Amino acid sequence: MESESILHALWSCPSVQDVWAACSRRLQKMKVSFTSFKEVVEYVLSNCEEEDAEELACTTYKVWKRRNTFVFEEKYEDPSRVILSASILLKEFKEATDSKPTGVHSSPLDTNTWRLPPMNVYKANWDASVDRANSKVGIGVIVRNWEGRVIATLRAPRKLIPDPKLAKSVAALRAVLLCKHIGISKLILEGDALSVVKDLTSETLDWSSTGLIIQEVKDELKSLSLGSVFFISRQSNCIAHCLAKDALKLSEESISMEGIPPCIQHMF
Repeated sequence: MESESILHALWSCPSVQDVWAACSRRLQKMKVSFTSFKEVVEYVLSNCEEEDAEELACTTYKVWKRRNTFVFEEKYEDPSRVILSASILLKEFKEATDSKPTGVHSSPLDTNTWRLPPMNVYKANWDASVDRANSKVGIGVIVRNWEGRVIATLRAPRKLIPDPKLAKSVAALRAVLLCKHIGISKLILEGDALSVVKDLTSETLDWSSTGLIIQEVKDELKSLSLGSVFFISRQSNCIAHCLAKDALKLSEESISMEGIPPCIQHMF
């Protein structure tokens, strides 16, 4: 039986390997047969990118915290929850170290390359497009799994909602409801509407029309076993934006399961 060394607790333990297996591809491909955790750190610093070292640090912290919770409180934390909390911690770190005062991230999370969610967690990107000339709003949602496979897309035309923020909030609600309808219980919600994301992550109560929709989104997310919301750039959210634009051409809501609508096929 392997002794409880730091290497075993943080790296080579089978239950811990379930966590590392859901990390970035470079960390996934690392050999398991290190002789100390110091070697793991040195290997990452010498052979991987800075973002991998940041991911290693955040994940290690959450793995260690999970171990202590189990040892001292006898509470078991599922690997998927550890993965998600490490992902959130990494994003918070990038926000704290971002030099841009606007809060728009310059991290790899905001490049044109879509980032996979943790293992067994789904990601829904949403957007809304307003066509004032024709008094319509288009809602676009794309749901993908931890392998990047498209699980569902939604294009929904609506009568004009005068407030763009309200339109974006309704789109966020439609995204969560779609995910719940198809049985998803572990979800990351991403959108490029900064004010909506800020409200969704705030504890403030707002009794306006937009505020009530925001509160409904919060309640729906809380009903999931895992639910979180992140802001991303328009470039990172371009597929949801295209779906929202295409929804303006439709007369009724269209949901595709696993198939990719023609309007976004060129983006894959």
